[in-house]
Amino acid sequence: MEGLLVMADISGYTAFVAGTEQDHSQEILAELMEAISRSFGGKLTIDQVEGDALCCTTDRTDAGVTDWLRETFRVFHRRLRDIRSATTCPCRACATVQELGLKFVVHRGSFSRYEVAGRVQLHGNDVNLVHRLLKNTVPGHEYLLATAPALAAWPESVRAEFVHAPQRYDLGEVDASYLDLRPIHEAVWSEERPKVNPSTAKLRSTARFPGTPEDVFRYLTDPGLRKIWMGVPRVDFFAGARGSLVGAEYHCIHGENQKAVFKVLDCSAPQEITMQMDFPMVGNVWRTDRVEAEGPSTTRVDTAVSWKTSGIKAPFLDFMVGRLLRKYGAEYDKRVAEMLQESARASV
Repeated sequence: MEGLLVMADISGYTAFVAGTEQDHSQEILAELMEAISRSFGGKLTIDQVEGDALCCTTDRTDAGVTDWLRETFRVFHRRLRDIRSATTCPCRACATVQELGLKFVVHRGSFSRYEVAGRVQLHGNDVNLVHRLLKNTVPGHEYLLATAPALAAWPESVRAEFVHAPQRYDLGEVDASYLDLRPIHEAVWSEERPKVNPSTAKLRSTARFPGTPEDVFRYLTDPGLRKIWMGVPRVDFFAGARGSLVGAEYHCIHGENQKAVFKVLDCSAPQEITMQMDFPMVGNVWRTDRVEAEGPSTTRVDTAVSWKTSGIKAPFLDFMVGRLLRKYGAEYDKRVAEMLQESARASV
């Protein structure tokens, strides 16, 4: 087979493990590897898991692969940022997680697959080469290093972003160039926590529910309860950073090949939660729910929703999206209120 061989390697992990508590460093590695794997899902085939690295392949050889890798780099650092903010653990592993990095090596070549003890292994000279390239002379520890065969299929506008950095090994010189990913790192870590401001929201609503803020917040965020009040066959839940809701995802399965994804961007339980959701016509919708007690047995939830539209169709899209969101919102609020009332009656 021929295609792109891609190595994704977590930089600084050896020193991170050596100087931190083993249990937490192991958990953090697993969380980061899962985030990378999910970002690659449906794009790159993960053939080998090698400790803190993934060896992947794809038959795609165009420059679109670099967009995948940049997005995965953003996903990685957002998860690092969320881990850092979601934990109050004082251990060195949790306190220094932001020192980890991510690098990629991309090479175009041939490879074959075989199995050992039921596990897929890659074979070939190009497989050996892409592994060898993990040890290189590129400055820094966050970059995308691509060999000349990989770069050859990419347009000049993409190649111009790379810095020439030939590598020399015992097998000879390897023509390669690298793209510095540190600007993306800095941009992610400087991002403000997203919240929808009610004064600029395209849609605002207020709902009242029986129960305490803790009760209401649990009904809004528990995957099993969400499945019921959304009326969907299945909700797959992926926990956020260090098991929290920050960075968590709800994949609401409506039917075969029909899925709505809700991502938690920020959370201060049980007072506030901001989510990003897939939505027809506009792509993404952002929603912030602010939860507040209103008397001993009633909780008020103020919701602010926003989305982006432009062009001549913007007023029409705003009208259609607003109408659909109001419809769904009213239905869901009614079901949540009914479930809370039923729960209160059952506990008497």
